[in-house]
Amino acid sequence: MAAMEPSPTRDLAHDQNSPKNIPFDLTFEILSRLPAKSIIRFQSVSKLWSSIIRSKDLADSFLIHSKTRPRLLFTFKHFDSRQRFIFSAPEHDTEENSSTARHDMTISDLVYYIKSRPVNGLICCTRGSSIAVCNPTTRQILKLPDEHFVFTLGCQRQEWRKIEFIDVGDPYTDVKGGVCISGGIYYVIGHKKIARFDVRSEKVELINAPQEDMLNEEDIKKVIVYHSSDDISTINAHCWTLVNHQGKLGGTDYKEFRLMRLWIQEEEDESWNIMTCDVPTEWGDLFIDKGLSSTGEIHTGEVMLVSDTLESSKPFTVYYYDMIRESFRSATVEGIADSEFRRGIHGFGKRNRDMLCFPGHIENIMFF
Repeated sequence: MAAMEPSPTRDLAHDQNSPKNIPFDLTFEILSRLPAKSIIRFQSVSKLWSSIIRSKDLADSFLIHSKTRPRLLFTFKHFDSRQRFIFSAPEHDTEENSSTARHDMTISDLVYYIKSRPVNGLICCTRGSSIAVCNPTTRQILKLPDEHFVFTLGCQRQEWRKIEFIDVGDPYTDVKGGVCISGGIYYVIGHKKIARFDVRSEKVELINAPQEDMLNEEDIKKVIVYHSSDDISTINAHCWTLVNHQGKLGGTDYKEFRLMRLWIQEEEDESWNIMTCDVPTEWGDLFIDKGLSSTGEIHTGEVMLVSDTLESSKPFTVYYYDMIRESFRSATVEGIADSEFRRGIHGFGKRNRDMLCFPGHIENIMFF
């Protein structure tokens, strides 16, 4: 009897389960769809897998999938142990009212501060004049040079390129916020200017905050215009939280007169539109009691509002406001300070902590 021909499928399954026999394209596609934690752990499978996992191509492919799964990023400091903890949880869909956070990273050096929201899963950390980039997914920190350099973060050829100092004419002593939209990084300078840094051209342009005469009569009646010292017609943009509103630059703020405002810039003529919504009394009281502030929009288009205090032994509560429907809702995030396990393993204790929370965080498997 003639010997049976070996089945290709049988060979693939039984040849010592060696990943080198799996077609490269299939290996690549499988890896790009796995959870980040599994991908990082699978570096030890073989040299081939380690090479694939650390490649720029896989990092780019994974990032595309990751952007469809936005997360909330939470970070707070523990002064007793001189550590900073970073957690994350999935953003809440419109019908969800709870989620569970995951511990992503602990930074042992307390002197690093985080002031701006993550961009493509990377966090900018500052320590005096020093700047570092943190990737909670890979648990890595990269310190940047003190001089003005440009570094293209990638996985193949990594090198620094020195550029000319960019002077936009305004002092940077009063910089606030920061949001990345379509290759531009926007941040507020002082009270009446917004700067846009174009990542591709490496140039900075200044954008004027909206003027009082841009508002119609109805808006003027509903909106209190904040004055800067030298230009009483300029809205005080320093009170804003910059947001990515459906691909457009926006700014949100809330004041004690129970109005939620959203400014939206139209790219065609750089004009500003405004949406104003009355906040229900019970929610307005909550704003004051909890010290709520906006940190941006989530994928549903709702503005996220959070307290800056993490209460021990309690789930963390986030609040959402839909500017279109003028509706509020709340959701809880468990697994941070409310967990006996977390409080024990990390030694959080029973003290309340200063909390930072940002929407739109994504996982990124790019290695430094």
